[in-house]
Amino acid sequence: MAILDDLVNKYFNTDLALIFTKVGIDTLKISDINRQILKEVTLAQWLLESGRGNSELATKANNFAGLKWRYPDMQGFAEPLKIRVPSEDKEVEFCLFSNIDDFFMGYWKFLTRSPYKGLEEHTNTPENFIGFIKTKGYSADPNYVTKVIKLLPDAQNLLASAAGVIVSTLPEQLQLTRAPKEVAVGQVFSVEGVAPLADKGKVLSLTIDDKFPAEGITIGQDGKWQFEYAFYKEGDRKMLIAIANQSLELRFKVFPTNQQNDSLSTDPGAKIIKLTGSVGVGGVNKADDVKAIKARLYELGYTWVGDPNTSLRDRGLDDAIRLFQSIIAGRSTIKGDGRVDVNGITHQWLQAANAPKWVMMPNSEPQNGFINAELAQTDDEHDFGTHWLANVIKDIAQDYQNTYRRTRPNAAPLAINDVSLPHGGDTPDHQGHETGMMCDVFLPKKDGSFGGIFWTSPQYDQEAARAILQSIRKQKLVRTVFFNDQQLIKEGLCQPANGHDHHIHFEINPPFRV
Repeated sequence: MAILDDLVNKYFNTDLALIFTKVGIDTLKISDINRQILKEVTLAQWLLESGRGNSELATKANNFAGLKWRYPDMQGFAEPLKIRVPSEDKEVEFCLFSNIDDFFMGYWKFLTRSPYKGLEEHTNTPENFIGFIKTKGYSADPNYVTKVIKLLPDAQNLLASAAGVIVSTLPEQLQLTRAPKEVAVGQVFSVEGVAPLADKGKVLSLTIDDKFPAEGITIGQDGKWQFEYAFYKEGDRKMLIAIANQSLELRFKVFPTNQQNDSLSTDPGAKIIKLTGSVGVGGVNKADDVKAIKARLYELGYTWVGDPNTSLRDRGLDDAIRLFQSIIAGRSTIKGDGRVDVNGITHQWLQAANAPKWVMMPNSEPQNGFINAELAQTDDEHDFGTHWLANVIKDIAQDYQNTYRRTRPNAAPLAINDVSLPHGGDTPDHQGHETGMMCDVFLPKKDGSFGGIFWTSPQYDQEAARAILQSIRKQKLVRTVFFNDQQLIKEGLCQPANGHDHHIHFEINPPFRV
């Protein structure tokens, strides 16, 4: 549609920093990266509000955002127009803009009104921005954030097309994004992937060891699919996921749950925890059992369980158990029953020598080409995660230094950003990043610095990025890497994912329990 094309092309060429200066938004608080994020998410919002440019407000008033007339705030930026829209039961005054450029200015002026004060602090992710303005009264729709975010890929592709860049974020064939290679008998694990958008809503078949059909998996409207599974027999196991003429074959090594029990009394990292009953949500919760689980979790760094010398059980303990369960299952979000059953998987992992510790991520080592930029951000607390991830990060940094930077000392360092919050769990900045098993990496620049660019930028150092990805891929626990550099995707070093144009994201699986 011509009006939508005009909107996209003009917005692509619009300098938001100039608009922010003119309307009174503090542009110094919004980085180049964040301005690009805002451009993408607001276009997604306008696609939703205007029905992709087809609404009467869009065609008659150049109002793509459903902006109502507000006096005196919008005086000089728009004119009032009485119009009946589907969401209202009578005529209401909306903003009439003389052209699309005036709409851009008027939209951001609208967000300088008092309800949206502090907007600058909520621009680092699409979810954060839309969630902020939604809670301040922009929309009464409880599903507003989800609806906008679902249109984000479309907005990103439209802006990329305006730039002359073709970005494909969905595969042409069925594709795996997350799955472990080794699991224990009874251990619940997650398998995730993406499918061509043409297959949305269809059902994938699942067959175990070529003879045991399992319940099918429905492909989501965004092309993503996910399910959880547990094997109850040890050995080399096989899983076939298929639809029409597409299929994925996954192989797993499934170990008996008691294989390592003999080491518990001798390994200094192991801990024998004798339980007489279950602990946590819906558990028996005998005093001594609660103390034992609290003491072990506290020792491992989950200190919000409270005083380990008391049998008091509160939400802190339940949340810590759920986080622990999500970690050992290799999830990116929190999901678990919050209960430790006697000799169950959670109990066994708590006793393990390599039970996941909850720690702050490694400090920077500039002399060794590693920078933890997240620790320098005092207004951000995504500094925590598992010691498994911390060790992987240090190994990646060392390998990148040895194989690339040692002969190129002026190359950008490995610079990491967000991991997880101090207690894990939901974060408005990400859809995942809840379990301390995933990490973001800034893009290297040709001048030796990092961050603040997209892979399409002329400042982007693709050679350094390739070396970083190669070092990431060498780590046994790494299960997936998301980044949208089309050449590096072709080389098999990363997979495409929406929102990963300006950073690399990698995730790890749990190690085998010892």
